[in-house]
Amino acid sequence: MKSHLTDTRRGIGYMLIASFLFALTMVFAKLLSGSMGSVEVTFWRNGIGLIVIAALVMLKPIRNVGGKPLTLIFRGIIGTIALLTFFYTISATTLSNAIVFAKTEPIFTALLAFFLLGEKLSSRAVLAVLIGFVGVAILSGLQFGYLHVMGILTGLLSALAYTSVRSLKAFYDERTVVLSFMISGVLIPIMLMIAAEYVTSELFAFALSPFTMPQRMDWVWIALIGITAAYGQVYMTRAYFYAKAGIISTVSYSVILFATLFGIMLGDILPTPMVIMGGVLIVMSGVILSRQK
Repeated sequence: MKSHLTDTRRGIGYMLIASFLFALTMVFAKLLSGSMGSVEVTFWRNGIGLIVIAALVMLKPIRNVGGKPLTLIFRGIIGTIALLTFFYTISATTLSNAIVFAKTEPIFTALLAFFLLGEKLSSRAVLAVLIGFVGVAILSGLQFGYLHVMGILTGLLSALAYTSVRSLKAFYDERTVVLSFMISGVLIPIMLMIAAEYVTSELFAFALSPFTMPQRMDWVWIALIGITAAYGQVYMTRAYFYAKAGIISTVSYSVILFATLFGIMLGDILPTPMVIMGGVLIVMSGVILSRQK
């Protein structure tokens, strides 16, 4: 019993560290957005992270069963697009708004699990989904412009990526899944930055921005964004190893608090009562869904 409580506390501690690191990742992305587009931020985030994860893999070789390469590739592509929309949202709004939009992921995960995996959706889960969408409506002020669509798309695509990961657990080492994501997160931005030299589009503004050579402090933020993102992923994985998913998912919402505090330090305005209300409803929805069996 004591060992179980110790493991749970350790898992909670790891998730708090992961949330803190993920919030720092957002800070560095925000700082970089002043001198480069979200596509390049995505490139550097994954490029540095790929080096860090590859070094960790060398310490302990990967062993895979294999058998679902297309799903693995799909997860990498969808995860990369989700990161593009997320960093675009960070560049265009406050850190608190950006992370709350991203935290709609459990709502879409529940719906995708129902429609794609045939999992049951209890009446309590249906209520939670409805509460979540009301929160989204309030957070967006009932105005669904390009920014709001990007925020919601981040949650949807993240949910799709997470759902695909669940089907990969029995076939691949978790580090293989992370590596596939980071490799996609390097190759896709490279192609998009090349395309941006010849193509312009208002619809795909989040995915089309040319390469800009980093200047002075940018290199510091680039190094830090890759390191914090990689280790945030490591600590999050450890958290799920030591404690139940429902508990860890709930604790993961601490990233909203960290991101809000960091955002205020960067000059973001204080969240309005309506924004807070919308955020609370989205968090409430996510917590309820994370407690579902």
